[in-house]
Amino acid sequence: MKRATLKNLLLLLGTCAIVLGGTEAFLRVRAKHTRAAIRATFDDSKLCTMASVDKRLIYTYKPDECGNNSQGYRDVEHSFEKPAGTIRIIIIGDSVAEGRDVAPDSTFGRVLERILNDRNDGHHYEVILLARAGYSTSQELVLLEEEAPRYDPDWILWSYCMNDPADPVYHNANGALGAYYYHPRSQLVALVRAGIFRVTQKIRGRGCPGEFHAFIHCANWDEIERNIERIGGTTRAAKVFMVHPIFEDRPTFERPSLGDIQGRLLAMAMMPGLMRPLDLLEAFKPYSPQELKINRRDYVDPWHMNELGHRVTAEYIAKTVFPPEDASGPRY
Repeated sequence: MKRATLKNLLLLLGTCAIVLGGTEAFLRVRAKHTRAAIRATFDDSKLCTMASVDKRLIYTYKPDECGNNSQGYRDVEHSFEKPAGTIRIIIIGDSVAEGRDVAPDSTFGRVLERILNDRNDGHHYEVILLARAGYSTSQELVLLEEEAPRYDPDWILWSYCMNDPADPVYHNANGALGAYYYHPRSQLVALVRAGIFRVTQKIRGRGCPGEFHAFIHCANWDEIERNIERIGGTTRAAKVFMVHPIFEDRPTFERPSLGDIQGRLLAMAMMPGLMRPLDLLEAFKPYSPQELKINRRDYVDPWHMNELGHRVTAEYIAKTVFPPEDASGPRY
């Protein structure tokens, strides 16, 4: 009896092992074909990327290629040692902060640096860009906590977009790049984890709006609060929490559809001693969304600014965060 039971158990375990092994093999072959198909669609900018040693980032940019500096950012070169008399400002964000759709010299970071240095107020300002297209908050936190401190920054400007809470993998926040460079050790385990994530999101999102950006904020607000507190508590640098408005299909920026969420984010950032909130909607109100956005023929892009949008952003930051009438330099 015992031998029969043991034999049946071994048979069951063997069958399970065969089924699981076969499923894993099938999923790996499918993933390989998917990656090959994605690779075939890459344009020149995506060919400038590579898998990250830090698996939390998934991918980075190739250093010293395609206009990237030696640290793999679309920026000029910066030394880790801060020059004497220099006020260093680090911008952390995604493709909006990076300014992928405008010339490197036209991004709001570069424009801000020129505005501040043209004042000749006795300070030298250096703006350092730590931003990569497609990054979510979870990836940007890695840049804040592990890369930003090497530059000894005086200021951190956190560039927040309304899709930032999205999970890099399970929400496909990194798009084709994330799908191409994400290499789980087990495709089967990754599939199970993805299923658990979807179920968890549905449970958390009961009663939440159906629109994606409103949903991910509603369903994940507890995590968003923790992340904002984490941003504010990292490094001794003064911090500014900027929220970028969406370019909606309407004539003005009045009454944005996600305005309530933006207000909650800014209020959270304004907690005593945390960060200075900066609502860029105030800077954009004199303009129409069409005047400031990148207008594409192939798809609707609600996120990315044109050169005018970057200049307006830089001028607003300079005026509100670094007011010229303050002779002692920038103030928190």
